[in-house]
Amino acid sequence: MKLPEFLFSLFWEYNPETIDIVKHAGLVMNRIMERGFWASMVWLQRTYSKDQIISFLEKKGSRTLSSRELNYWAFISGIPPEKRQKWLEQAREQSHVWRNRHSC
Repeated sequence: MKLPEFLFSLFWEYNPETIDIVKHAGLVMNRIMERGFWASMVWLQRTYSKDQIISFLEKKGSRTLSSRELNYWAFISGIPPEKRQKWLEQAREQSHVWRNRHSC
């Protein structure tokens, strides 16, 4: 299945016509969760099941999303507060290039 044209602007570094929403589900979810606008977020929730979204959050959320977006998506997906907190702690522990950067 193809990515809808109204989402093309979120995938500027790709040829959006080649993005398959099933095959590239992780990429699509990550990009919309991190940089999406309201219509894209609604589309994501209508396109992917709650289980698919939760699975993405469990497997990749703490590694790929900012704490703010991770918390938001976990909250609206019904993740219990204790589990959300654990995910947020994991996200904060991730090694980020800019955090470990030393100025010359």
